[in-house]
Amino acid sequence: MTKMDEINPAAPSTLEKDEADTPAPPKSAARRSRVRWTRLALTAVVIGAVVWLGTPWIIARFTQVHINDARIAATVVTVSSEVAGRVTELPVLVGDCVAAGDVLASIDTESSQSQLAAVIAKLAATDAQLDELEKRKYMLNAQLAARRDAATAGIAVAVANHASALAVLRNTQTRHDRVAKLAEQNVSSQQALDEVTMVLDSATQQERAAYAAIETARANLAIVEADAAQIAVLDAQIDSVRAGRTGIEAERRLKEIDLEHRRVVTSVDGIVDATFVDVGEYVTPGTRLLMYHAPENIWIDANVKETEFSKLRVGSAATITVDAFPGRTFEGEVIGLGGAATSQLALLPSPNPSGNFTKVTQRLPIRVSIDAEGMEMRPGMMVEIYVDVAG
Repeated sequence: MTKMDEINPAAPSTLEKDEADTPAPPKSAARRSRVRWTRLALTAVVIGAVVWLGTPWIIARFTQVHINDARIAATVVTVSSEVAGRVTELPVLVGDCVAAGDVLASIDTESSQSQLAAVIAKLAATDAQLDELEKRKYMLNAQLAARRDAATAGIAVAVANHASALAVLRNTQTRHDRVAKLAEQNVSSQQALDEVTMVLDSATQQERAAYAAIETARANLAIVEADAAQIAVLDAQIDSVRAGRTGIEAERRLKEIDLEHRRVVTSVDGIVDATFVDVGEYVTPGTRLLMYHAPENIWIDANVKETEFSKLRVGSAATITVDAFPGRTFEGEVIGLGGAATSQLALLPSPNPSGNFTKVTQRLPIRVSIDAEGMEMRPGMMVEIYVDVAG
């Protein structure tokens, strides 16, 4: 017995303590078995969870192309002024719905209306001048026709008179010849010969006068024909006035167009997105007034990595989620594939003069339709697209 045993007789001996601390072999093996099976079960659960959660991702990796660089797009119309003047009316605000034909803005029309009135007055004066020339031409034609008829009739009368005078001359010449022959035979007196000679001279003069009357009548007809050239002069004046009227008519149309452009209206139903001027501002041709878009005509513009671009086809189905409407999905399809990378379309290209090159995956634009009837989609909203490329 040791000293400790002597001091504390109640304490057990060392041999008895070792025997008491040693566990029974069967209980220790059962505990280790339970721990091992628990670990195996936990490992199986973890592997099953990984497989359960990872399988859709793996399938999607090979059957879908996920694009998160995408936005809603629409036909956004920028309305600019086509004339110069002060804005007198701007009846719309951002967010207003407008129908085709609604007034978006009005520009001062006072000067344009005055210019249009001046052109209309000039056009009326031209029409009056043209009417005067037409009437002068009609009157001159009537006068020339009357004078031509009179000259033609005068020629006919002169020809008839000349024929009569020529017949008298021939008859008188015959009588003269007969009396002269009888006078040579001393059958007729000298007085008779003198009388018939005087009658012959008178008939000769009358025939010459009748022939001169024919020439005078013909000269009168020539004068009438010469005066007919005035018709050509009037025709030239009329053509000139008509050409001038065409120019004035074109000027009038331009003034009317200018007046129409001072009333800016919508071409389609839409929603006002932005206004850039206020009432009272002076604008010039090309000044932006406002922007609006057609809410019924929307699509999605997206940029896809070049490494995935070859998987896409026009007509590929797409599932779409819109950040503005969480929890909802929309259907669509690829309707267009870009022909160049977005870097080639940049306004400021990034050359590499230093020679240091870092390869960056490029993106190419695509266009996707979206079936979102009844939803208020706005241009610029962010969306995510899952394009089915398994087919």
